[in-house]
Amino acid sequence: MDFKFTSEYPFSKLDEIVAYLLGPCLWIPQADYPDFLDWAEKTWKELQKESKGALIALSYHRLVGVTIYQRHKQYPDALEIKNLTVRPDQRGRYIASFLLRNTEIEGTREFSSRFALCDAKARNLGVRGFLLKHPYRVAAKTDLYNLGAGEDLVYQKKLAPVLLI
Repeated sequence: MDFKFTSEYPFSKLDEIVAYLLGPCLWIPQADYPDFLDWAEKTWKELQKESKGALIALSYHRLVGVTIYQRHKQYPDALEIKNLTVRPDQRGRYIASFLLRNTEIEGTREFSSRFALCDAKARNLGVRGFLLKHPYRVAAKTDLYNLGAGEDLVYQKKLAPVLLI
């Protein structure tokens, strides 16, 4: 077993990271997000400009997990987790949990975030169970993207301050 988690990657790795987001996902049916390809293209540009961050998981130098995050655009004291993807064949290894927790820590350090926000389709029970276990709470129910793809839940978690050593 060989796992490495890092937020340090060369810009040359951006193509691989974004292509990975478009591949098989742990919890996200792409039909739920009809503009996902546009979002992925925009994410590539924002990762390059460093207005978004990525934390990646590697196993034997192969990408097996990614989380994309940023400072929330409306709430400057909030970390927004935009995407968390883990290869389905890596289930049960707590990769998603490790990525989520360390994204929360990085967001707190980078943005002085007091809370984290993320969203998922209301019908996505896998994500709901995962987030409630970590312990996010449902903060709102709405159609966030107005794309006719179903109702979204907005999840929120209060973040503990991180000591900067």
